[in-house]
Amino acid sequence: MYSVQTIRCQPTRLARDFWERFSVNCDMARPKKEHAQNTRVLALSTANAMLHEHGYLGVSMEEVAEKIGVTKAALYYHFPQGKEQLILEIAESEIAKDTKGIEEAITTGKTTRKKLENIATFVFTQHRQTSRILRDAMRFMPDEHQKRIYSMFYEQHYKRVLAVFNQGVRKKEFRRHDTEKSAWAFMGLLSEMNSPEPNLDKKELATFVVDLLIKGLHA
Repeated sequence: MYSVQTIRCQPTRLARDFWERFSVNCDMARPKKEHAQNTRVLALSTANAMLHEHGYLGVSMEEVAEKIGVTKAALYYHFPQGKEQLILEIAESEIAKDTKGIEEAITTGKTTRKKLENIATFVFTQHRQTSRILRDAMRFMPDEHQKRIYSMFYEQHYKRVLAVFNQGVRKKEFRRHDTEKSAWAFMGLLSEMNSPEPNLDKKELATFVVDLLIKGLHA
């Protein structure tokens, strides 16, 4: 499957522990750069699909390796921290993708209300339920990874939504209120009400959520 170059491992304790763990010899087949990149992409894509279908507990390094046709040792070469690293990189990628969608939703809305409706429509029309999946996965992840994912979500998503609410107050579209709580409430509603139910009109649902939240906030 790969064109390879043979490398000689240094007999360090770390190397011995690593190879003993996966029952391989210290002379190993190492994929060249182009194959290595393809392996990473395939692994992340496959693990992402498994995560969305089965949740965190349904993802395993062994099954990912089997699905993409590499050994578990080869997969650990690309992701030395194992499953936790896979999930973390998926989280970073998914949050970045959603950030672009949220940013576009905001810039195309002329009023504060329309910006919020656009954000809600974007979330509801995604096939992926990213926020819910990652929130569930974070329960099983180490504290450092939880903090990193939360920080990304806070900086890239929450702050953008908060800015929309603050703009609404400045423009007197909303009365003065605690915009931080409103932003969290809005995002919480989107996360909980996002459903793969195909019979729901997503734009209608988005309008309903915005109505539900901002009723009484009009200036």
